[in-house]
Amino acid sequence: MRIYRTLTPCGEPTAVALGYFDGIHLGHRAVIGAAAQCRSQGLAPAVFTFAKTPKRGTESEQLLCFERKVELLEEIGIEILYIIDFETVREKTPEQFVAEVLKGVFNAKRVFCGYNYHFGKNGSATGAELKTLCEKYGITAQFKSPVMIDGEPVSSTKIRAAIKDGDIKTADKMLGRDFAVISRSIEGSHIGSSIGTPTINQRFRSDSVLPKFGVYASEVILDGEKHIGVTNIGVKPTVSDANTPNCETWMPLYGGGELYGKRIEVRLKEFIRPEKRFDSLDELKKAIKADGEKAVNILSEKHRKNRIPNTNA
Repeated sequence: MRIYRTLTPCGEPTAVALGYFDGIHLGHRAVIGAAAQCRSQGLAPAVFTFAKTPKRGTESEQLLCFERKVELLEEIGIEILYIIDFETVREKTPEQFVAEVLKGVFNAKRVFCGYNYHFGKNGSATGAELKTLCEKYGITAQFKSPVMIDGEPVSSTKIRAAIKDGDIKTADKMLGRDFAVISRSIEGSHIGSSIGTPTINQRFRSDSVLPKFGVYASEVILDGEKHIGVTNIGVKPTVSDANTPNCETWMPLYGGGELYGKRIEVRLKEFIRPEKRFDSLDELKKAIKADGEKAVNILSEKHRKNRIPNTNA
């Protein structure tokens, strides 16, 4: 993928998807996929988006990091990505945006946006006005209808709310994929290893949406293979006084070596229980083992014969 961070003309005719696309959820995919399909018409599929959200109030609740966003866009078929500082276009009138950016920079032939897309100075223009202005410059514009799930339009706002409520199944349904924590494993306090439950430790980005604190059945993608995990999201109140949340995952059936420094994907699958403080490490160990057994039972029928012994019996 060619990535531009300034409004440098790309030089070839394009089909452009417009939007911030913070979650690349099913609604976003309808817009982005429409642009990608134009490759068959000889148009390079492109996305125009911003480096930071222009929507106030969501700066610290992002659903994707830049690296993951690029991966997903490439999977859909996008070949050109403009990720621009919002201030670069903030003062442009709707017509200036169409003439200077869509026509001048993208050489756009087709443009796609969501049903609630706004553009131009102060967000004054809608998708309907985009269509009219684009016609003036020989561009065909189309705004996509909302993708509906359970009678409601899919939105990043609803997905954030579901994640913060621990309702991962609902979030996944709207995302069209598993919600995941993806980052490199860092060295922890080794308390997990000392009680027989060595863990993967991952930090959250400062701008990342935080799932509801608690324990989840999870799926760990490691070197292309899937492993069952049990993940604690929170501040580990039994063993730490810090208030910095992290993602800590034990893989009950994993027998491999150290994973420090590896980029690991932890897919949260189902909320098991809230995070809590235990009176001792022995109680914590028993709880982790019990949570691990629940995760195995939830995620894989074929592992039932290998269930972890119930240490509370």
